[in-house]
Amino acid sequence: MELQQQFTDSPYGYPDWRSVPYVGERRSAGPDEDALGRFGARLAARVLDIGVLMAAVFLANVLTDYAGGGFTLLFIVVVAGYEPVLTTVYGATLGKWLCGLRVVRRDDGGGLGFGRALWRWACVLIGCAIPVLGVVNLLRCAWDRPYRQCLHDKAADTVVCRVRQGNPPR
Repeated sequence: MELQQQFTDSPYGYPDWRSVPYVGERRSAGPDEDALGRFGARLAARVLDIGVLMAAVFLANVLTDYAGGGFTLLFIVVVAGYEPVLTTVYGATLGKWLCGLRVVRRDDGGGLGFGRALWRWACVLIGCAIPVLGVVNLLRCAWDRPYRQCLHDKAADTVVCRVRQGNPPR
């Protein structure tokens, strides 16, 4: 195995003092802070998405009462697939689109595949099942640096970026 960097200046094989960063110095430039979704916009998007899902629950309840139990399965499919399908196809849910946000992969900024979007949504649902974890998950993007990721974003290796208002998601 060969070393990537030759340490010719130091007799002990350690890097030269000039290559060690100062305390607090960043080795590489982080993401553009203006391109990342802010906490307020992300919170508003989540509230809108919860409103959409609550409307779906209400509609499924009404349809189940009047038409029978066949709509329960439809309701489960809609609730379970709302965020993963829209995030895969459009890069955003209805709430994120209205707030000018888009979910992308952290490494290259590309769109999410269905598996990654489903894993991200599953982590949100797991966080909601455990009350304290759900609150921490929701608030995590307020203090996380440099990518402003919630726990479900870290698990799926995604970031939420801002887009120009008025453009439909692609």
